[in-house]
Amino acid sequence: MYWVLPLAWGMSLLALLLLAVAPTVRDAEVALRAGCGADERAVATVRRGEPVTIRFAFASESGPCYKVAVISDGKTVEGYLPAAAVAGVEEFERSRQNAPALNNVTALPQPDANAIRQAAAERGTGDPVARAAQMVHNGQPVEALELLEKTLRANRRDAGILAMAGLAAYQGDQVRKALDYWKESLEMSPSPTVERLYRQAEREAAADLSTEKLVGARFLLRFQPGEVTAEQARGVVPLLDAEFGRLSEQLGCRAEERIVVVVQSREAYLKTTGAAEWSGGRYDGRIRVALHEGGAGGAETRRALIHEMVHACLARLGSWPAWLHEGLAQKLSGEQMTPDRRAAIQKMARSGEIPSLDRLTQTWSRLSARHAATAYQTALAAADLFYQHHGAWGVRNLLQSPEQLARITEDLNRRLRE
Repeated sequence: MYWVLPLAWGMSLLALLLLAVAPTVRDAEVALRAGCGADERAVATVRRGEPVTIRFAFASESGPCYKVAVISDGKTVEGYLPAAAVAGVEEFERSRQNAPALNNVTALPQPDANAIRQAAAERGTGDPVARAAQMVHNGQPVEALELLEKTLRANRRDAGILAMAGLAAYQGDQVRKALDYWKESLEMSPSPTVERLYRQAEREAAADLSTEKLVGARFLLRFQPGEVTAEQARGVVPLLDAEFGRLSEQLGCRAEERIVVVVQSREAYLKTTGAAEWSGGRYDGRIRVALHEGGAGGAETRRALIHEMVHACLARLGSWPAWLHEGLAQKLSGEQMTPDRRAAIQKMARSGEIPSLDRLTQTWSRLSARHAATAYQTALAAADLFYQHHGAWGVRNLLQSPEQLARITEDLNRRLRE
């Protein structure tokens, strides 16, 4: 499972940090806008002294600004304010600046889904559960579930088979069926790993409002009525098909089964996934994306979809470290590494403020917002250097020859410090 923290939602990221302080509006009257730009649509007018809760801080082309929630006339409204219009932000900035360095975050645990697959794989290559685990890893959950359900007809008393069947059903977008299998597995053999997945699926089943479906050549798009129109959905599906074709050519992946893509409002995305507020998308066998500004047809939503598609593509080619996943996902979805950003990362690498790439191997879902921003910048810088010195052919060669990973990683670590 890989979680995505887009480094730009229509602007360059300065930081993404949740706040527990209560600044106020500084100006007599100021427009609360739909984005950081001065030309963005005004969603409300807020007044001096009204309480502000800062969600995120950004550096935009118009200058620093905050994503905020403001209590105005007894109602809470959300939008963006320029930093100069907010008083009492000193504690916020102090908290952001004093956050611990990324190199203090190590050894993040593997996701529960990987643990179930690993346990299944240990049963031996001839075991149907092990074969099903490999199918799930290769992006074939529907075929895996068919195999497991055939196995279950002969043996219903194996908690491991039931747990694996639940995972196959979940990644095949059959959440209710996954719940049934996991519940049965837990009744037979309690497991914290399966319990966490069961609770996650329960939350999703209760909150997911994405009920409409549209089928393409390689994708099944499920979307939330009222947030995504049928016309927008019809535009997204061919985009997904075309972009996967491009990625397949560049990286060498294939889609044996249709990939499920779930597009939701930001509120529904956070409720169904339980993700941190800074999360904009994830790949967990399905692509899940929160709508960005501009909706389903907006440039940032398209970029997020492509970003997650890279994860789906790489997952079909083996097990790769998070820095490679996130570096390629950013690079191939159009993120740009500016000279200033590259210089900052190189300075941090030389001074030991960021870990080497080989320590950035796990999923980053538990990183703080500031740590994640640094990790993503580091991964993008590494991907840029990869293409600069090895070319697109070098990337595809690596994905076909994973034994080269250690050598490539060492080379990129050295170049990051130069």
